[in-house]
Amino acid sequence: MSSVSLQEGADIDLQQKLADLYKSSPALGRYFSEAKIYPSRNASNVVNYQLRFVLPEDQREELRNFTLSNEMVQSVFRQFLYDQDQDSASTYIIPVSLIMSSRH
Repeated sequence: MSSVSLQEGADIDLQQKLADLYKSSPALGRYFSEAKIYPSRNASNVVNYQLRFVLPEDQREELRNFTLSNEMVQSVFRQFLYDQDQDSASTYIIPVSLIMSSRH
């Protein structure tokens, strides 16, 4: 489960953006399965989401420790956030606001 702080009033399809981002990643795309958004219970600027990756059984440990490490998965998202255009984006996500944790 992870959290991203969003500017107030943001109403984008973050789930689709996350799916598109990870599907198109050269390093992670072949393992990406789905992105899921969990609605906030209040008018918070925090969005909880879950990313799911499917790993081949015979390479699971190696992939989990290197290719699909927290650092790699977070770096892909953070780079996307740094590349966004602050002026033309309907919602701007502050890159340093990204908090990510993993569940196996």
